[in-house]
Amino acid sequence: MNFNKILFLLFISFYLCGTKLHAQVYHEIGLITDNDLYVSIYLDEYYTNGLELFYKKVSNTNYQFFDKKIRQFSIGQNIYNPQESDITIVYLQERPYAGYLYFNYSEQLINPKHILKLGASTGVTNTKSGAEAAQNFIHTFYNIEPSEGWETQVKEKYAIGLFANYTRNLFYKEDFPFAVSWTNKATLNSIFTNISSGLTLRYNFLKTILAPISNSSFFGTALQTNQESWIKESFFGIKSFATYQIQDYTITGDLDKNLSQKEFHLEPWTWQNDFGFYWNLKHINFSYHIIFKTRTAKEMKTKITRYGSIQFSYKF
Repeated sequence: MNFNKILFLLFISFYLCGTKLHAQVYHEIGLITDNDLYVSIYLDEYYTNGLELFYKKVSNTNYQFFDKKIRQFSIGQNIYNPQESDITIVYLQERPYAGYLYFNYSEQLINPKHILKLGASTGVTNTKSGAEAAQNFIHTFYNIEPSEGWETQVKEKYAIGLFANYTRNLFYKEDFPFAVSWTNKATLNSIFTNISSGLTLRYNFLKTILAPISNSSFFGTALQTNQESWIKESFFGIKSFATYQIQDYTITGDLDKNLSQKEFHLEPWTWQNDFGFYWNLKHINFSYHIIFKTRTAKEMKTKITRYGSIQFSYKF
């Protein structure tokens, strides 16, 4: 059974369990799917596919500074390959073939001006990530030839570590058409270690109420406690941030077969811009994104890569 089928079964299981709960709409299950085919049928490069299934639950907190807490469990898979997905000779590759299967647990502590997210993660690379099987499944679905270079992928390595995100509201008025926030991220494990900082902007183009950061699908906080009301959202959002890469084993890790002894090197600084359209309905959140990112490895000839992301969740 491949990883996509496992995620689908888990998604159905969460849904069936959720239908037995009380009428309180305090839970959310969702799916995030990334793929460069979402922006062009000709792209199949670098970060070529991502898939994540998550479950969230909201509750009140006993902390004086924060009003509510959202717990989240996530399982996902990232797939990486060179600019072409069938390069078997390492010497000709611009970045290695790599897969990463992970599980995350996090808690968001939230008030109308601040969001603090703390979490732990574990994961694995190589064949246990299921990346080769998942990519060939996707290629079969789109009638594309299977990838031939996976015998050179990065070697198996396990990850365990921590991550933290902090967001602060900089400008927000409920009846104003846009809002600005400052966001920061840090990840520390044996696969990925990096820090990021940047700005986010929301623009309300349909003249609906712009929700605070504590109750918006833009920040993953659109679950309500007894003290909150649901706010319908439809807006355009930008997330722009710079990242300093300290470690990325999917780029610099040892390879299964590397006769040329080629080495890959991190590009220390990257810049990512996420342009998305968001809809928050009573029981459904949906968003579509186009994401541009500068190259992550110095060997990559393409200075800016792009891919699409579709995010869907059901609240119950």
